[in-house]
Amino acid sequence: MSRRAVAAAAIAVLLAAAPSVASVAYAEESCSLSGPMMSKEAITKSLHERGYTQIRGLSTHNGCYEAKGIDSKGKRFELELNGATGAIVNAE
Repeated sequence: MSRRAVAAAAIAVLLAAAPSVASVAYAEESCSLSGPMMSKEAITKSLHERGYTQIRGLSTHNGCYEAKGIDSKGKRFELELNGATGAIVNAE
């Protein structure tokens, strides 16, 4: 196979993957505010009430809170929460 054919095949693979990469990035930006942002204290309290006992990181981005920590069963979690409602948008 010639270098030109290999290069063309590589470009085709990259272009085919581009839409899926864009949709993944878009999925991470999925919070739309329907009211004012909840305070960090309110989000933390809400998480504790739902069994997420050890909050080790809490940050905001684009209307979302990202929470990391350990739940009541000792399992690590990473959550994306709507900043206005506290609803879980994405869980890992």
